[in-house]
Amino acid sequence: MTDDKMTANKKKTTLSRRNFIARSSTALVPLFLGSGCSDNVTGPDDSDPTEAPPEPTPTPPPEDSVDVIVVGAGLSGLVAAYELVRAGHDVQVLEASNIVGGRAQTLREPFDDGLIAETGPARIPPSHDLTLGYIDHFGIETSPFYTQEGEYLVVSDQGVRQRQTPAVFLSGGRDAWLKIPAGIDALPMAFAEALGDRVRTGLPVTKVVRDESGVAATYGPAAKELRGRKLICTVPLPVIDKIEFDPVLSASKQAAFEATSYQDVTRVYVQYAQRIWEDDGLNGWGLTFAEGYSEFWHPTWNQEGPRGVLMSYMFGELARRIAATSPGAIVPGFIGRFNNLFPGTREVAEHGTHFAWEHQPWIGAAFANYNPPFSEHPELASPEGPIHFAGEHASGSRGWMQGALESGLRAAREIDTSVTEERSRATLVISRRQMVRRIAGIPNMPGWLVP
Repeated sequence: MTDDKMTANKKKTTLSRRNFIARSSTALVPLFLGSGCSDNVTGPDDSDPTEAPPEPTPTPPPEDSVDVIVVGAGLSGLVAAYELVRAGHDVQVLEASNIVGGRAQTLREPFDDGLIAETGPARIPPSHDLTLGYIDHFGIETSPFYTQEGEYLVVSDQGVRQRQTPAVFLSGGRDAWLKIPAGIDALPMAFAEALGDRVRTGLPVTKVVRDESGVAATYGPAAKELRGRKLICTVPLPVIDKIEFDPVLSASKQAAFEATSYQDVTRVYVQYAQRIWEDDGLNGWGLTFAEGYSEFWHPTWNQEGPRGVLMSYMFGELARRIAATSPGAIVPGFIGRFNNLFPGTREVAEHGTHFAWEHQPWIGAAFANYNPPFSEHPELASPEGPIHFAGEHASGSRGWMQGALESGLRAAREIDTSVTEERSRATLVISRRQMVRRIAGIPNMPGWLVP
């Protein structure tokens, strides 16, 4: 790689708050103020934010009662908890696995030299204002997702190879897509750090009981009980049957669950000592139809050092077939596949790994399919008494972090609204632009954003 190319690859683009605000719509939508709101706000504020809002102060987990229980520490659960705390509610998040972020996970091992790749969400379109708004809110740096250097490779189902320029391959606006160079998990970790001890991991919820006084969640190996006035369930549908609901959820809710199908995704990663595909003018990116549609990425294109990682991104039947392959045979097989795409890479292949979402016990699949669309099953998002529901499957932006954030904010707004009505609090109507400003920096304001 030339010095000029190395310099270009190292450049990073930071999304400014002003640029994010400029992208936001100005349609009027309601903002419901919670008990934690500033008393001196009387209407829209057109001034630029000058300071970050105060973050929730970490507190010890309560013994047995909170205002709101959040089941799941993926992005939908974290954003709901974060905004409810900012609005003055007492919240506890219970996560079944030992990590936060749900499907927003970054892979750092077994790679060398600090190289990273993503197992789940990685791309951020510029239209995803909630995602970019929270990234900016937490001061997380972004950079281009796709490279503008070298040529992309497209392989037909007959094996015909076509080289495409970045202008052709990235047409339709993909050239403006962004990523988080530190790893996509920087976003959920920022929420979790702000929430502190309110997020507890390794504690699967096994039973949810609702009664006239609220809801009770049984969790963890000791089957402890946590009571709350409200509960937000963000559990992915492939594993929601691990929770017993008493009384059972409505027939319409269960039918919506059954009607929602999920996409299987498997990714295979191989680390190379040198990025020799660049010697042939290729950038390591492209797609192939040889065994059904799949993509191949070079996620380390703007990461430092001579080494590089190639990743195969497979869907559906191909993803399931690879996931069912003997684990010890997957990486060697893909060293061969990548060598067919980029001759000579076999000689510089070092090691690799694979990741299949269907094998993740607390998630079960990659993301909800668009067909049938969420609009045909709005029951996915409708509350049942004190139980509210969120997750990318309960949004119009399935398969994206934007959808998780949308649904988490909706559930949080539902709860804050009901509490506000109980307390006879006022409702303030402001523009989406103003709400984005509040997320970006106005002190003491909950950032409800209604997509």
